[in-house]
Amino acid sequence: MWRLFFLGLVSLAGVSTYGQIKKHFTVENSSSFDKVDLTLSGGSGTCYIRPTPNNNPVNVYSTVESEAPGPRCESVLDQRTQKVNVNFIDGQSDESSIGKVPFKVFGSDQEGLNQWHVYLSKKKPVNLNLTYGMGNAFVDLSGLSIEKLNITTGSADVSVSYVSGQYNQMEMDTFCIKVDLGELEARQIPLSNAKNIIADVGFGSLYLDFTDKSRIRSNVNATVGAGNLVVNANESINPMIIYIQNSPLCRVKIPEGFTEIRKNVFVNSQYDQDAENLITFNIDVTMGNIIFKTF
Repeated sequence: MWRLFFLGLVSLAGVSTYGQIKKHFTVENSSSFDKVDLTLSGGSGTCYIRPTPNNNPVNVYSTVESEAPGPRCESVLDQRTQKVNVNFIDGQSDESSIGKVPFKVFGSDQEGLNQWHVYLSKKKPVNLNLTYGMGNAFVDLSGLSIEKLNITTGSADVSVSYVSGQYNQMEMDTFCIKVDLGELEARQIPLSNAKNIIADVGFGSLYLDFTDKSRIRSNVNATVGAGNLVVNANESINPMIIYIQNSPLCRVKIPEGFTEIRKNVFVNSQYDQDAENLITFNIDVTMGNIIFKTF
């Protein structure tokens, strides 16, 4: 069930005067479904995704300029899955008028910009599909039950992390990332409990952080065109093996903490092929840069 609240606000502070529309959408908890399939499509504003102790699986708050139509939302029950589609329409049709939003810290206030705040409950598993064209997205998945995660970014800047340091409450089947022209930072990836991490980088940049302790075996399959892939790997914590498929047009940097056991195959000092938390990297790069860093 969706609830909609409309409130027109006018700032009388003397610094600026503007009209905003605030809307609140809620998917109420029900025994009629076991999990949520949530698709979020972003415009040129700023999107924040955070966990909440609220029993309702999905809560969406939007603040948009008065001339913008606001988000379009659909919620359909399909067998035992509640399928929710939220399309954040910002109302700006002239692409040239959309400025690149500065990449700021999580929770910053960007007055005058369209903002979307999404709160996800820990009560039910979620398949999360995120698509961002422009703007910024800040995603905190601490302690949630994410079954599958798909993130696609055009020229947007996206940050994914586990701010409170809580692991995903279940094994994540697939953590899929596609970066076209934008930048995506995925921090604390071992906390996702993802069995498969799939990354596709076109001309943009992707930062993957594996500095936390991994609890399960993970396979990382990455394809890089002309962009950049940076992997921060604490080689003293998790056993790792790296397979590189490269070309003369790319650049690959492997730190001293790894040993090349055969051509383009590298292992760290903790490597054990039978380890329960082994992280395996399979990287195919054409023209881009692959950089592994340790600290």
